[in-house]
Amino acid sequence: MKKILLSTACALLVTACSSIQNGSEIYGNGQGGWDENVNIVDLQDTAQTKAFKNDTQEVVYFALNSSSLDAQAKADLKAQAKWLKEHPKALVLVEGRCDERGTREYNLALGDRRANIARSYLIAQGVDANRIRTISYGKDKPVVLGSDEAAWAKNRSATTVAY
Repeated sequence: MKKILLSTACALLVTACSSIQNGSEIYGNGQGGWDENVNIVDLQDTAQTKAFKNDTQEVVYFALNSSSLDAQAKADLKAQAKWLKEHPKALVLVEGRCDERGTREYNLALGDRRANIARSYLIAQGVDANRIRTISYGKDKPVVLGSDEAAWAKNRSATTVAY
């Protein structure tokens, strides 16, 4: 009886492991891009998400009131693009963020510019535009809580998330 239970448990484990999906299987339109009916707030991490986090620097940072890419940001985005070209089924969401200073409207617009400049750079590096969506969180979803320069610097960012 124990052997039967152990065999059954092993079979279930193998089945569960083999069913891990990537973003294109869950969120894709079957043509290498996002399904337009997918709501960004419903996204869940996939195997691609974890692999991308492990293999790249997923966050690029910006100066105060800026959406310009510095040399480090360009190098990080270039590495992201390389990974994305090696994983052509991965879909991407670029999240623009700002620090807590400024109005909500100003920060939403600035976060949008940051996300879109990162998107444009990835496209210029050869990543298909249909694979990339953007969202601006402005100051509404900070990565780091705090009201000092260290926290603000971490929140002036664009985060690339692969699915």
